[in-house]
Amino acid sequence: MQWGLLKMNQSKIDNNTSEGFLGLDFKSIGTKILTTYYPLLILILLLIVASIISPIFLTSGNLANLLRQQVTYMIIAIGVLMVMLTGGIDLSVSSMAGISSIMVAYSLQTWGLGTSSAGLLLAIIIGIGSAFGIGLLNGFLVSIVKVPAIITTLATMMAFQGVGFMITKGSTILLATKDTGNSILIKFGEHGDPLLGIPYPIYVAVFVVVLFLLIMKYTTFGRLLISTGSNEAAVRLSGINTKKYIFWSYGISGILSGVAGVIITARTATATALTASVDYNMTTIAAVIIGGTSLLGGEGSVGFTVVGVFIIAVIGNIMNLINLPTYPQMVVKAAIIIIAVLLKGLTSKKSH
Repeated sequence: MQWGLLKMNQSKIDNNTSEGFLGLDFKSIGTKILTTYYPLLILILLLIVASIISPIFLTSGNLANLLRQQVTYMIIAIGVLMVMLTGGIDLSVSSMAGISSIMVAYSLQTWGLGTSSAGLLLAIIIGIGSAFGIGLLNGFLVSIVKVPAIITTLATMMAFQGVGFMITKGSTILLATKDTGNSILIKFGEHGDPLLGIPYPIYVAVFVVVLFLLIMKYTTFGRLLISTGSNEAAVRLSGINTKKYIFWSYGISGILSGVAGVIITARTATATALTASVDYNMTTIAAVIIGGTSLLGGEGSVGFTVVGVFIIAVIGNIMNLINLPTYPQMVVKAAIIIIAVLLKGLTSKKSH
């Protein structure tokens, strides 16, 4: 009997110790902060490390350049997030951005749409529409035909890299700056006067982020997209057409990759098939994973995806500031992806 009372008292002491002052369970709170906000903590730590390593890092010029460089990655990463929330993956975003960039420039220069503002609008629609079409093709093959997402998007990535070279014939399309439509596009891409000192592409990125924050928080589409990735069978049994949400997630990825492609052309006043070879695929996937999105789907957020983009950006910026060559940087990025997946697994176990 006495031993039983002692065990009960010891249990109460342990509970009181765990709860701490005012009944707060500091251990539980600490675990929740770690598992929920670890991407933000990593970003803060990296900013501190970067400022110590290089005094140049915190200069306004470097920070502004860092932000400008992440516009296209941020937009594409939101699209990748939509796909990964359903449990899928999209390896074709670089190719979709490349095709969009090429089709905008080709429409303006070869088809003569660059001579007017109306022609520019049509060229932008053609560019984004081309990428959207590829996204819908991915969605159809994955959701309806049931081809695995990694195979589907790997195939479309390779196919449309080839299409890009076929359209451009391996050369670079240069926009004539004297044409009205071309001039408007080039000024939009940071070559004109910025609005309130902020380049226009940054406004586009902010708009996309805010739009999808609202969609994911307040719409049925956002909630069911996450539910589909979390437990597709249960959602399907409740009478919801999960194929629709998987299909449109790839369509959204196509649209956002297309928007990024337009910005790429606007910035450089050129288009080349080599855009499809830029490492948007792995960089954005890494950013989404680092931002806390599960590879199995059903877990992730727009806000932390943006944080993930900037974690990758700050690491890249640090490597550039210390003059680390390109190929070692690729090794570092690959290691980051592996570490991010492992860290996500550890934090998920702690949260459970």
